[in-house]
Amino acid sequence: MRGLFIAFVAFLHSVSLYAGDGSVSSPFTVEEALSKKNNNMLCYVSGYIVGEYVNYSNNKHFYNMAPPFEGTSTYLIADMPFEYRLEKCVTVQLGATNTDICNLDEYPMYWNKKLLLQGNLSLFQTLSGIKNLKDFVLPEQPLEDETVYWNIFEDFEAKDGYKPISGNMYGGGVFYGEDNAIPWVFEGAALGETGKDAKWGGASAHLRLTESTSGSPGSICMKEDKSNGIGYIRFWAAFYDTDKKGRIAVYISGDQGKSWECVASGLTPEKTLKEFQVLVNRPGNYRVKIAKSENSSDGVNIDNIRISDYLRPASIIRSEKDDTFCVSVNDGILSLSFTDKAEALDIYTINGSLVFSIKDCVKNISIPLLPGAYIIRSGSCIRKIIL
Repeated sequence: MRGLFIAFVAFLHSVSLYAGDGSVSSPFTVEEALSKKNNNMLCYVSGYIVGEYVNYSNNKHFYNMAPPFEGTSTYLIADMPFEYRLEKCVTVQLGATNTDICNLDEYPMYWNKKLLLQGNLSLFQTLSGIKNLKDFVLPEQPLEDETVYWNIFEDFEAKDGYKPISGNMYGGGVFYGEDNAIPWVFEGAALGETGKDAKWGGASAHLRLTESTSGSPGSICMKEDKSNGIGYIRFWAAFYDTDKKGRIAVYISGDQGKSWECVASGLTPEKTLKEFQVLVNRPGNYRVKIAKSENSSDGVNIDNIRISDYLRPASIIRSEKDDTFCVSVNDGILSLSFTDKAEALDIYTINGSLVFSIKDCVKNISIPLLPGAYIIRSGSCIRKIIL
């Protein structure tokens, strides 16, 4: 068992054993580029275009990791597609002279595609970046426009969009966004437009309690179903003013809001806006609710909600049964059935990033996963699968 575990660890870290040297044939990964500490080194770096950097103001970074994109001249690239953590990215300044390099609003098919580029590792707006591009190899994979699957976006900026139903500030209401946008029902919540509300633009959703300092946790939920299922749910959140106790939960409903299933809980905001990502990947018609998950009177602000469609994986290329567990997949849901109750279960991406972990004893479990290669570990049993 010890030998198997050592082999497993060695496999997960095999990328680092064959580190790039910054040449065109062996480019740095983004992680390796970050480790060089902006030493102005001219080198090649390979990574996925995961978003765009927008601005740096009042010691805050403004950026978009999902549509809609604004068309800035700076990419964000990372080692994994659908990365949303800024600290895992490097900026890439496209430059006005690089006429073959296109912004994501004009060429959205480049989003989440891998590219190879050469430039100098340098600091940009306090972040690690790549400047003075010398070479830029556009993605060779099929350039499908994945932004079309991200068709829900709410930033609470529609003028006069919020319609309260009572004079009580947290008595609830409905926010009507731009044309054809799904309205959001506010309960124990209000439109946050003050200087103490964390927000990207002029407003955000401010969640507290239904009676302000008492009652049920505040929430915002979709008033209508979203068709085409749910893939990722992304949103920004922060504590209101100096509050610190607020926690957030995310729910989905497949019966028009009659019942709600929790898909994430205990999410902890920070003083400034922080992005959260929840993977659901369910087909069908659903609504989403974002709520406080505790009964304190501390407020939290929610802004820039983005929701993508269900992403249907290809078939399982490898699915086996042995004395430990059986693997199957249906509509993006990975199902594991154990001969005996599993003491623990861990699922990793092929490069070693943990995507799911449970320490409780389970007999059967179902987990939503996107297409890709994964390592499943339960006790001494380790298996690679491809979705």
